Amino acid sequence: MTILITLEDLRTGGAQVFGLRLAQALHQRGHQVHLYSHYAPYVNHPLVRQIAPDVPVLSFEAGVPGLDWLTLKAQGVFRRLGRVFGWREQLVARHLRRTLERLRVEVVNSHMIKSDYVATAAGAAAHPAVPVVITMHGCYEEFLHKPTEPEVTLKSRVALQEAAGVVYLTAKNLEIFSVPGVRPLADMPHAQIYNGFEGRFSPPEQLPSRAQLGIGAADLVFGMVARGIPQKGWQYALNSFAELSKDFPQAHLILVGSSDYLDGLRAANTNPRVHFVGFAPNPIDWVRLFDVGLLPSYFASESLPNCVAEYLFCGAPVVATRIGEIPQMLAVPGQGLAGALVEQNGQGLTDPAALTAALRAYLTSPALLAAHKALAAQCFDKFRMERCVAAYEALFGQVAGAGAGPGR
Repeated sequence: MTILITLEDLRTGGAQVFGLRLAQALHQRGHQVHLYSHYAPYVNHPLVRQIAPDVPVLSFEAGVPGLDWLTLKAQGVFRRLGRVFGWREQLVARHLRRTLERLRVEVVNSHMIKSDYVATAAGAAAHPAVPVVITMHGCYEEFLHKPTEPEVTLKSRVALQEAAGVVYLTAKNLEIFSVPGVRPLADMPHAQIYNGFEGRFSPPEQLPSRAQLGIGAADLVFGMVARGIPQKGWQYALNSFAELSKDFPQAHLILVGSSDYLDGLRAANTNPRVHFVGFAPNPIDWVRLFDVGLLPSYFASESLPNCVAEYLFCGAPVVATRIGEIPQMLAVPGQGLAGALVEQNGQGLTDPAALTAALRAYLTSPALLAAHKALAAQCFDKFRMERCVAAYEALFGQVAGAGAGPGR
């Protein structure tokens, strides 16, 4: 089957990382796969090479030097004036339509809301028309409550009207279908599919070690991997660790991520046992050093965080907020959670002391840590990529009106 996976951009983010992983996995199953980014400058090429080295990347090109720069500037000006400037979207949709026709694409899989309505417009206009399966990562409910860009939710209704199918990660993603005028979910093929993950560590000579950070083999390492935005809860992790590190000199905190915000936290840090290691194209190289993974997130779009699957893959229990699908991600039927949950209210943690207490429990109870590590290893099974790819192939085959076996 010829498949095109489209995203607004290919920068570091949960939707982007999963889109790359899915593209590579589908390629390995024998499908002809392409990636498409709406913004050529917003492609993280090292990330693409790391995760989807065999999948070609296509991007929108305006065709006239300077034209895309002008449209982006005009888009920004209109947004500041509270107006909608849709010319660039129309140009991208036209370019994407031509791309679909040239490659003879059979199915489009779109990730990220602004990609969705461009993809459905292009798919409907193509000759022959190309079905579009939308994968919801949390954008729909975020924009539903975002007053600054109401046009996005309006356009998303059109995208859902035109979509051939929908994949959702968590029941939270379905809030948009309760809005009057939105096409009912029951009217289209749909499935809940967990993002798959097939972890591969880098070659041994490229792997980081505890020793290079001055961490002992018997020390306990907390760690966090996430997008470098405040809502992921970085400050809460730092605050709880600061409180504990005075009494537990064997504790360390490794923070994996890159942004101006994280640069500011790094500059303010004075604790030698907090290690900011920056961007990692293959985060599990660092996660393998963690004893416990953290995600004290209150990010509105949080659905099925990639980092939680990465922590579980490496056998690390998880301390995270009760948001999105995280409680189900950590659940082992009949045995409890592979970690601990703390509460959030969309603005922050409701009780930051609960995070500190959860971390303290692992520092004071080796038996608890060992038990939760065993549960973490069991938890990962639900995220195996072969499960994910098989479910996507079945849905793609359904919407394309033919089998989705490899090599079509």
